[in-house]
Amino acid sequence: MSDHPSLPSSTQLDLTEVMSEPVDWRFKGFPPLPHPPSVGEIAQAAWNALGGELSPPVLLLKESALHANIAVMAEYCARHQVSLAPHTKTPASPQIANLQLAAGAWGLTVATFHQARLFCRLGAGRLLLANELVDLGALRWIAAELSQDPGFEFFCLVDSVALVDLMEGCLSDAGFQGSLTVLLEIGAESGRCGCRSIEEALAVAERIRDARHLSLAGVETYENVFPDQSQTAALALVDSLLDQVRELVAQLDSGGHFEGRGEILVTAGGSQYFDRVLARLGSGWSNSRPVRVILRSGSYVTHDLGVHGRTPSLDADREGEVGFRQALELWALVLSRPQPDLAILGFGKRDAAYDRGLPVPFVKMSRAGLETLPAGELEVLALNDQHAHVRVAPTSAIAVGDLVGMHVSHPCTSFDKFRLTPLVDDGYRVTGAIRSYL
Repeated sequence: MSDHPSLPSSTQLDLTEVMSEPVDWRFKGFPPLPHPPSVGEIAQAAWNALGGELSPPVLLLKESALHANIAVMAEYCARHQVSLAPHTKTPASPQIANLQLAAGAWGLTVATFHQARLFCRLGAGRLLLANELVDLGALRWIAAELSQDPGFEFFCLVDSVALVDLMEGCLSDAGFQGSLTVLLEIGAESGRCGCRSIEEALAVAERIRDARHLSLAGVETYENVFPDQSQTAALALVDSLLDQVRELVAQLDSGGHFEGRGEILVTAGGSQYFDRVLARLGSGWSNSRPVRVILRSGSYVTHDLGVHGRTPSLDADREGEVGFRQALELWALVLSRPQPDLAILGFGKRDAAYDRGLPVPFVKMSRAGLETLPAGELEVLALNDQHAHVRVAPTSAIAVGDLVGMHVSHPCTSFDKFRLTPLVDDGYRVTGAIRSYL
């Protein structure tokens, strides 16, 4: 059976399989029940995430913040007349992707062949694989999907003559009669993939022009590859890379590389520098055909103040500007307070993102109810596999059995830890659950 159903192109995914999956022993944090509900039935259980029905540690997703973030980004893109292909690798959740599509997303971005198969399985009509496609088995699979469903749009990246030759040979050997649409990637020195100069990119474009089974649609880059710079230096490097993109597009267009296409695709923009993409690429094009600028932000759906501490401007000159809100919270029990200045919490590396900063405690739940923690009262010092070492102010009343709520940094690796995340309202009532396929 094909992983891409023979369905007409749609702006919505078919979530039937996702919502019918039973919430059983496979998903940590959820209660063991003789007749477990399905993902689509969880709201009927009327659980409270902090009321004892769920088993900490548990990652919670605030429904109001999730919906607000999706709406803010959709309105921002519409106002600036750019498209959005949100990067689905962050939550790898068809449910969240459906919300983004309903809000007007142009398509969906994926990072791997596995993610492409996932969203094809559920009927995605347009996918952008923001990566080079070197796996020959994956290439053959994509060719078969495109042959089976002419309405399915798929894009991937190329950055070398060697890759063009590999792809062309594989598609030819597979008997592919169509054309695989590619974007030319330009990258930064010491960054990730991508041509390192305009001259190199033009040579790759010439080879694409000669290929029978490849078609060039535009240019792609990823600008958040300067992590060790100061903010001022990073912005300068980001702008320089984006200026290269504009120059490359102009040279490709003047060289006739986009003949036969209705528009030129230009895509960049993660969740940290998408405002710079708009400033350098969002307008001012004078090409032979229209340019569609596509942002690929993904982590904005849940946001955080760690990795994304530099919150891009959403037009600060507009009165009443509404920014993104933190949507993820990790909750864990106090297991022990073996010393006056130390508490051990019941979570660790297997439960929390820690690659971009340790969780930050901000609230506790005790018999007295919810209580905001004063800044500095608790500080996570280190993580073991299942335990967290937390510095405690000696005067703190934090006690064994208390629940501690924490903000977490880096949404991508946060979702890695939980394959099913309770969706909660602002009173922590469980309104659903978000399934991640990582």
